[in-house]
Amino acid sequence: MSSSLFLAGLAIASGGTGLLYAPVYVLAIAPGILLGRRLVTPPAAGSIVGGVVGYGLVQLALWLPIFLGQPSRLAFGGVWLLLAAVVVLVSRRVQRPVLTLPAWGAGDLRALALTLLLVPLVMTPPYRNLGAADGNGTRWYRAYFTADFVWHTALAGELGRYDVPPRNPYLASQDLHYYWTYFLLPSVVAHEIPPAFGDVQSVLKANAVLSAGLFMGMFFLFARSAVPSGTIAAAALGLGVLTASAEGTLVLEQLWRQGAPLRLVEDMNIDAITNWQFGGLRVDNVPRSLWYTPQHAFACALGLVAALTVATAGAAASNGAIWLAGTALGLATCFNPLLGGVFSLLYGLGVVVDHSRQPRLLTWLRHAQAAIPVALALGWAALNEVAEGAGSAVTIGFTGFARRNTTTSLLLSVGPMLIPALAGLWPWRHLPVQPLRVASIGTVLALLLMHFVTLSEASWVGFRAGQILLLMLPVLLARPLWALSRRRRWPAAALALLVLAAGLPTTIIDTYNAQDISNRRQGPGFHWTLPVRPAQQEAFAWVRANLPEHATLQMEPMLRGREHWSLIPTFAQRRMAAGLPISLLPMREYDTASSEVERLYRTADSREGWQLAHGRGIQYLYVDREDRAAYPEGVAKFQPPYFERIFQQEDVEIYKVL
Repeated sequence: MSSSLFLAGLAIASGGTGLLYAPVYVLAIAPGILLGRRLVTPPAAGSIVGGVVGYGLVQLALWLPIFLGQPSRLAFGGVWLLLAAVVVLVSRRVQRPVLTLPAWGAGDLRALALTLLLVPLVMTPPYRNLGAADGNGTRWYRAYFTADFVWHTALAGELGRYDVPPRNPYLASQDLHYYWTYFLLPSVVAHEIPPAFGDVQSVLKANAVLSAGLFMGMFFLFARSAVPSGTIAAAALGLGVLTASAEGTLVLEQLWRQGAPLRLVEDMNIDAITNWQFGGLRVDNVPRSLWYTPQHAFACALGLVAALTVATAGAAASNGAIWLAGTALGLATCFNPLLGGVFSLLYGLGVVVDHSRQPRLLTWLRHAQAAIPVALALGWAALNEVAEGAGSAVTIGFTGFARRNTTTSLLLSVGPMLIPALAGLWPWRHLPVQPLRVASIGTVLALLLMHFVTLSEASWVGFRAGQILLLMLPVLLARPLWALSRRRRWPAAALALLVLAAGLPTTIIDTYNAQDISNRRQGPGFHWTLPVRPAQQEAFAWVRANLPEHATLQMEPMLRGREHWSLIPTFAQRRMAAGLPISLLPMREYDTASSEVERLYRTADSREGWQLAHGRGIQYLYVDREDRAAYPEGVAKFQPPYFERIFQQEDVEIYKVL
């Protein structure tokens, strides 16, 4: 029943592509599942751990022929077979599981199934309307998906060109410095088998839903390590997913006191009230991680493999378990160097704390083996320049948003989970202590990270640290829930209801707003829902079919602000010579190049425009009604002998630079 509901949600969320993509996804991670079932017991847990590690391994396998300059269907199939062969050889050498989790029963499997149903519950409504078309054929995109999903679409298109390293689609003259590892599988599938799966957006949605299932399964295993009840673990996890923030409750109370209509919440970024009203840090809830940043969520899933290992086996872990944890940490580092680094530190501190009473150098040296895959991953990241320039953007200190209403912002963002989770610090009898240590260390690391580390994009570290924090708190909360339910269930139920009352309104409002593409009103500097008109869609389809894959197609990058900033790289799947990407670290070159392109559109001098275009390597120009309204004389110059119109549909035109 639960699997049918999951597949139904997958089909609704991805427009049916998910049902075709699911077998490809499962086949891709199958080597990892085979290995996981040999390394981890019980088998269901092994399948989850193996699936998570398998997804990471297949990304590196797909990268290899790209790096060697030999990308093809045959090569991609060959490296998958090579990966499968290596896994089979390793599996045959495994005599017994290296990681044994607490014994499972039928109740644990039911609890896991219910946990997995959280995925279609939170993801189907927003993803169903993501890019949905109205009766006129206009496709609509809800704000915040425009900052992430539209960028992921552009990124997938860029990765599908198989350049090494990938180019920056908003600054075609430079390489792309971004952690793109998670996106390789959907990019390759969309590029190599487009007739079967449709556009890349459908593949990305299907991949995100399926990856969320692995994430949620790994989350459950970590929570289950803390208590001897799958039901309690699932309850704590469910509260962590659905009730982390009290911001919605605060806003509803404010509107009620003011006598204002409740519909005003439709025009709020409800999970960012800590910043909107108090100027403090923002922490994204778990659903937002799954909607907007699946690459970071999956890096956390990989990190949880290591956290689960040290929470279950501790310092006494076997060499096999250490290598399992180290491999997962290395893959997490390939997906996101910051998250990989934090989970590596969590693993190391978990070992040290578990072994602090009787320290033995040999034990610590054995666990140092886990650092080998992480070091290799850092070398891989340096080779591919995925984090180039990030170091200079880091600031250490109690600065920025963290200084403003620190306590208020923290309690609003995670208070419904944080406050009752503190009871989990009590040394409850009959509960394992090592999961408590690991979750406590993770909580402290997350709090320190979010308050004392800042990037030039001021909210980014807070988002990532918040993800870690919200993975740790359910482990702590599960402990008092279990203790309260030992004799009578009503005390635990009462605690859960209090947490629900405090935190559920935020998630309900946030989920409704994320799927609401009927809200066309103006937001804070952008419209809440953005259209891509039929004429634009036809132009972009023509571009994808007729212009060279490596062509540079330029739009005016400053006019559209934070709305359609990725119009060409996302929908036309072509690079621009200049853009202002809101999802990448800011660089001065973006502004310099964009100013030149703005001049190209503004000037009425055809020769000057032509020189500016050639100076930036621009081969084609995009024009629509916004450009004509802003630069009527500038657009009029796009005529021979310097420019040639090669496409026109209503008010949308494409020009070739001669």
